[in-house]
Amino acid sequence: MGPRKKSVKTCLMNNEIVEEAIPDETKDYMNQLSHEVLCHIFRYLPLQDIMCMECLSRKLKEAVTLYLRVVRVVDLCAGRWWEYMPSGFTDSSFLTLLKKMPDVEQLYGLHPRYLERRRVRGHEAFSIPGVLEALQACPNLVGVETSHLELVESIWTYMPHVHILGKFRNRNGAFPIPPENKLKIPIGAKIQTLHLVGVNVPEIPCIPMLRHLYMKWVRLTKPQPFKDFLCISLRTFVMRNCAGPTNSLKYVPLVTGLASARNLEHLEMVRVPFLGGLIQHVVEDSWRSGGFRNLHTIVLGACKNALEVDLGYLIITAARRLHEVRIQPSLTKDGVFSALKMAELEFPQFETLHLGYVDEFLLQSRMANADLVKYGLADVVENPGIITDIGMKAVNEVFSCIKYLAIYNCPHLHNPYNWISDHSRWTRLVDINLVRCHALKLDSFGQFIELLPSLEFISLDQMFREPPKGCARVGLSAGTGIGVSSALVSNQNSNNDNDNNAQNNANIHDNNHNHPDDSDEENDFRQDLQPGEQQFAADALNEMEDMVPEDGEVVAASGQETVAHSQAVIPVDVDEEQAGPSGLQRVVKPTPITVHDSESDDEEDSLELQEVWIPKNGARRYSEREEKSGESVQSRELS
Repeated sequence: MGPRKKSVKTCLMNNEIVEEAIPDETKDYMNQLSHEVLCHIFRYLPLQDIMCMECLSRKLKEAVTLYLRVVRVVDLCAGRWWEYMPSGFTDSSFLTLLKKMPDVEQLYGLHPRYLERRRVRGHEAFSIPGVLEALQACPNLVGVETSHLELVESIWTYMPHVHILGKFRNRNGAFPIPPENKLKIPIGAKIQTLHLVGVNVPEIPCIPMLRHLYMKWVRLTKPQPFKDFLCISLRTFVMRNCAGPTNSLKYVPLVTGLASARNLEHLEMVRVPFLGGLIQHVVEDSWRSGGFRNLHTIVLGACKNALEVDLGYLIITAARRLHEVRIQPSLTKDGVFSALKMAELEFPQFETLHLGYVDEFLLQSRMANADLVKYGLADVVENPGIITDIGMKAVNEVFSCIKYLAIYNCPHLHNPYNWISDHSRWTRLVDINLVRCHALKLDSFGQFIELLPSLEFISLDQMFREPPKGCARVGLSAGTGIGVSSALVSNQNSNNDNDNNAQNNANIHDNNHNHPDDSDEENDFRQDLQPGEQQFAADALNEMEDMVPEDGEVVAASGQETVAHSQAVIPVDVDEEQAGPSGLQRVVKPTPITVHDSESDDEEDSLELQEVWIPKNGARRYSEREEKSGESVQSRELS
């Protein structure tokens, strides 16, 4: 009610008409509205504003009571799922509120800032038992939206008929995983979207209703956490940097369970050490029933044992709907795209390709690989991708509709102009993003982009650096940390006219085959395989890699891949590679040295050095990299 206003008398001047006096009191329009109209207005107001109207007038209080009595859907956060519900609630006040809503069916926004685990006699607080008591006072309650780990577990335990609405996202997730973040998921839990970050979970059981499962920094504590995994309604599966079993055989139920989800659209596995060749087997067994056929996004990153056949079979199976693929460096090879080219498939909806994909957590984290392993993550050593210009030409021949191309840390790419051919015109390429492809030639890149009719965006980061003195002699790529024998894999030593080079290359190749510790990754993989499985994995790898392109140039075969893997760990300082004489000898070091992959101080994946190479003339040059409490990498050079 506004203040009383004085009436104003008007004076008649020049025969003016007397105006009506202003009324003494403004009208109370709200009290003139019916209860039905007021309840209709309340539907568009936040619950907190509705509750504040109770104290304005008797009629509004009656309208609020009527509205709460018939309301069926209530949102305590007014649609802002990322916020917390209003503070000040206690067990008794929350119970009083819900008792005013006997017909409520769906309760959204139950995101308390803090909940006590148990009640304390004589102390008025907001606790998990108090919330459960209030929820049980609603006989028609069907679903609740919350983000509280202990509360959702209590609802599953004591109110199993209640659905978890919306997208369950736990809060306060972090890495290393906070010990208080725990969640036990029951079999058949009534939930459609489960989004876990920084949580300890015993296992992922059979959840028929689950459609979207996102796990980041999740520790799976049971020895076999996927033993009962079966989510037939699953559409999205993301597993990033989770701590689970180290034995790759224990991931077999996971992959077979994913194949049973016929509507799976998004598959993303980062640092998941599944058994190499397993996906190929599962695809062959399930493709008739639609396994992996509806995938539109495939992401493989830092998966320790992943083989080219695993990726290839996924891509071939999902060809009809596939539109995005992100490939980890160890699978970024010519052989993958040569095999896909021979399959002669069409990818009508494909748009996005990321080569040399590394998860942003692994790029931004300052943790070394040993620290990540200490927290339970898989032991992965990732070298740069070895795809060459030949493979890039095949990329567009396979994915002719590609629009977005990202390439990270591929040091064997030299001439983008050679990526274009009669069957590879890149006509739909809109966006190109290149990072740390140091050997790429600027003039060739300029010629390449001039021929792209649809190009709109170019992003270049740490590109076109002048190679250190002597790199061109032996075919090294500037600043990549790639040694001599790895550079020879790409057959790009056009500037080296030394007649003895071919013989030296053969010697290096033979020595590497005889070395017992060629690859820690391959040794770990062999330990997980039985003898028959070892042969199967080797045969599958050869089928994907032993391809000869049409122009006659030989792609890296499986033997050369071993050379690339073992020799990519030769220590060289950033942008300071030194080329010695062509004759090389191997000297085995007794203790391994750790260096960062591809000059990056912000990548925690490190490489174990088992050997160094010295010239035959006895001059010895090498550098050691050490990490000291976050300081920059120190280098030592001995002559």
